[in-house]
Parts: sequence; structure tokens; C-alpha cells
Amino acid sequence: MLQWGVIVVTSLSADFTSQYREWRRAYYNRFPEFWGTLPGLKVEEYALYGALVLPPEHVQALRMAASRLYRLMTRLAQVLQQADDQTLRDIGIPEAAIPYAHIVIPEMPAVMCGRYEFLMTAAGPKLLEFNAETPTVVVELFHMNSQVCTDFGLRDPNVHCETQLAQAIQSSIEGALRWLKQRPEQATIIFSSSTDKEERGTTEFYRHLLESRGPLPYQTAYQSLEALRVTDDALLTAEGKRVDVLYKLYPTEYLIKDESSDGTPIGLALLELVRRRQLAIINPPTAFVLQNKALVAVLWALHLAQSDLFTHEEHRWIEQYLLPTYLAPHDAQGQPFIQGRHVIKPVYGREGISITVCHRGEVVEQSDLNFYSDQVMVYQQYTEPPTTTIQTEDGRTEVNLVHNCFVVAGEPSAVGVRAARKLIFDDFSYFLPVCYPDQPVQK
Repeated sequence: MLQWGVIVVTSLSADFTSQYREWRRAYYNRFPEFWGTLPGLKVEEYALYGALVLPPEHVQALRMAASRLYRLMTRLAQVLQQADDQTLRDIGIPEAAIPYAHIVIPEMPAVMCGRYEFLMTAAGPKLLEFNAETPTVVVELFHMNSQVCTDFGLRDPNVHCETQLAQAIQSSIEGALRWLKQRPEQATIIFSSSTDKEERGTTEFYRHLLESRGPLPYQTAYQSLEALRVTDDALLTAEGKRVDVLYKLYPTEYLIKDESSDGTPIGLALLELVRRRQLAIINPPTAFVLQNKALVAVLWALHLAQSDLFTHEEHRWIEQYLLPTYLAPHDAQGQPFIQGRHVIKPVYGREGISITVCHRGEVVEQSDLNFYSDQVMVYQQYTEPPTTTIQTEDGRTEVNLVHNCFVVAGEPSAVGVRAARKLIFDDFSYFLPVCYPDQPVQK
């Protein structure tokens, strides 16, 4: 099992846990727009006051894996988008979302911003899943990680990634307007989310990055999803202005269930506007297909069959980066595909909900919440995560690590790490800043 070294950006003392608590809160209180501490019945530590050292070769390996997998997975997603409806049903695309899943917008990047999750093993990165449509941990990796590195004299692996992301936002909007055949100077771009602090903060972050690039030919604004109105031929702002491009930090599988107070299916009406080319959405429909965890199972099945959809070199990549993943627990003869420990998770699950870790029919660990048990499930071989010991407000504790790498407009970008005391990573996992090897400058 891999072990990782953590450096704490301040000096130790006899009563370090107490001092750590004061230092951590004082530091993250400097950024009131950030969710360094989670609200709740009690203070929930989220952003850690320290940094994990990532060797440059590990950062390079993460970005190489993300780049290669993006190429393979977008090709597969585009094939699935052209497939018949039953194929989409078989991989768990909700029935109401199937017309939307077929929509292809070649003028836009398939994914403006998406996040790969990996386990870093002795053999290199192993893919867990791709958060392609509505990724979070954006502000953490693109901004706060750099802020921590700057404040404590650490070498930041994510230098220039904010600029890269800003360019991707702009290129996605420009592509959307070309697809709509809308003149930029007449266009309105809306960034929208729920009113949750993290989701609104992430959405506003995208908008601020875009506006930092200088004067824009189109108008931009933030509005909550609740403020927007859907009509037969347009999405309207609260002021009644037509929306041309919508960035939504809101999952499509949630949207299709949304109804107005009188029972009108407003979510489906919004997606119908996209089908009729009256509205463009970021991330586009291809990202919704890519979000589906069944793609990993389909990719693995195509590899086992040596499909000519991929070259010999690409098959080597699949072997290198994927864990064996299946859409059923047993083969046609009733034998388990995975003999040892494995993970069962829903194709559109989120935040560590409805996940089970099993071994020989016994539950090893299970999510506290179970909202997605009615979805198609994937069965993925379990691999031990790397671990390290971190300082928290509750004292020193051993945690499991998941490594992340974003892709923006098809290019690998910001990397980072989440840490959890449990095997299943959920909303209460920690954000652990990362840096390159180097001694910190004492502050």
C-alpha cells in the first residue's frame, strides 16, 4: 500500500491539535466566499491546513491518464449518442432524458470542465469515475490550492490552470453561439445553480473567470435556477430576458424530474429547447452521457472483445488505467465476474450515495444514504487506496486518498487530492491541498 507524506505549513508544538484548530479556522476565515468549513449542527472541517507532496512524475501520470481516457471515452460517448434508444436504456440513461442524450453539438467541447477520479497505485493511476457534467471541487483545485501554495511558499502543480479554465469557458460559449447561429452582441449568458453555498460559489467562480478576460461581446449574469422561467420557445431570466447559453451546476437526471407547482414538467421543457436549438447548455449533452459510470464498463467490455473502435495502443491504455468493471455481477454461467472485493455503485450516483463495498457476498462498507438504488448498477474491482496520516481538528488520523485530474476543453488541467477516513468518499471528505516537493517558506 502506498504511503504519502504530508507537510504541515506551520511548526509543531506540544498542544498542536488546539493550535492547528485556531490556525486552520483563522486562515480559511480570510476567504468568506469559500466553504473551508462546512455548515451544520457542528463545525465540519473540510479544507485542511497543510499540503500533500505530489512528485512531479505522479502529476504527469495523472494528466497523461486523463488525456488518454478523455480521448477514448468521448469517442465511445459519441458512438452511444448515435445508437438506438434501447442501448441508452441498457446503460441506465433515464427514459425521459434519452432524446437529450442523442443531441450532438460539434461546435462545443464535449466537456468544458470535467473531473477524473483516480486511485494512485504502484502501477500508476487507476480510474474510478469521470465527473463530466457537473463536477465540483473546482474552486478548490483551480484557485484555493494555488492560494495555499502562494501563502506558504510552496510549489503549485496547478500554475496557469485558472487561465486555461477561463479560455475553456470562453471557447464553450463561442461554440454554443455558433451552434445557435446567434450573434454574440445580442446574446445573454446565464450561470445558474441551486442556492447551496458551494454550488453557487463554484458557478460564480466560472463567471468571474470569464469576466476576468476583459470586455465581452455578450451579457453575463448569475441567477438561481428557481428564478429562471421556461416557456414554449425560450428560457427566460427573472426579468424576462431570453437566455441563449445556460451554464447549470445541476444534474440533468435531477432536471428531468422538476415540475412547476401545477405539475408542468419544466425540466423536460428546458431540455426540449436544446433539442429544438433554442438554447445551449454547458456542459453539453455529450457530457451527460460521459457522466454515466456504465461507460467504464462498456469500455472494459470492448477491450475484452478487442474492439476495432480502438487501436492496439489504445487497448494498452485501457488495460493500464481501468479496473475491471461490469454491468452485472455474474456471467452467463452464474459465475462472478469479480472474485474478490468489489464496489457496487449507481451509474448516476453522486456524493458517495448508494455505494456498497462487498467481499464474497458480505458488506464491507456501505453508504449512509441510499437514494439511487433504483438505477442501473456497475460492479468494479476494488483496489486499496493509498493512505497517509493527516492533522485534523480532532487530532492525527489516517485517511484514504483519491487523486483528481480535471480536463478542460479536452486538455488535462488542475490536479488535487481528497481525503477520507472511510473507504467511500462522500460530501464530508476533506480537501487536501497539494504541492511539488520543496521545503515551505516559514511564515
